[in-house]
Amino acid sequence: MTGVQQQVIRVTRWMPLACVLSFSSCTSLSTVPVQSQPGTTTTLIIVRHAERDEGLDPPLNAEGVVRAAALADVLKGNGVTAIYCPDLIRNRQTCDAVAEVLGLQVNVIGAERLADTRALANELVDETTRLHAGGVVLFVGNTGPILADQSGNLQELYARLGGTGSPPTRYQDLYVAIIPEEGPVHFIEATYGGPSSLD
Repeated sequence: MTGVQQQVIRVTRWMPLACVLSFSSCTSLSTVPVQSQPGTTTTLIIVRHAERDEGLDPPLNAEGVVRAAALADVLKGNGVTAIYCPDLIRNRQTCDAVAEVLGLQVNVIGAERLADTRALANELVDETTRLHAGGVVLFVGNTGPILADQSGNLQELYARLGGTGSPPTRYQDLYVAIIPEEGPVHFIEATYGGPSSLD
């Protein structure tokens, strides 16, 4: 992780997935309209982590390393001001490539916050519009696990922002949520790095 610093937003670094899955989600997605601070427009870029092999917390594979570099290349001139990701190796490695190019710290989201993906979606939207109003925030998320009462953090964040249709769950998806001070969030659905062998 040369040149990249991380801000860990929790006390412990990693809990086994079995511990995370034992948490119960009773949280509902907030229905309060998502709006940027007065006089600002905030942008939230949502992508899935790059490709990895199977396993509990695997690193990026060769294809994923190439995709992470492609993400950094795509975002290097787009004014990203903050980066957030779950504390999973594949997510951190995807972010590290971008953070290295942009000279930013990665805000790492710990397992305790990840356990309730709806609560995380509510918190992340509030945090983005409050702390990064007028900025461009990158969130590198996950598609699972899918439980009876919640989906992955990508799907829940997309829904909290008012997204309809398919969320950004493919490795090549790059969704840009433009959050105005008034009115609904506007989405730009794009792709980067080409199709994935895992999609």
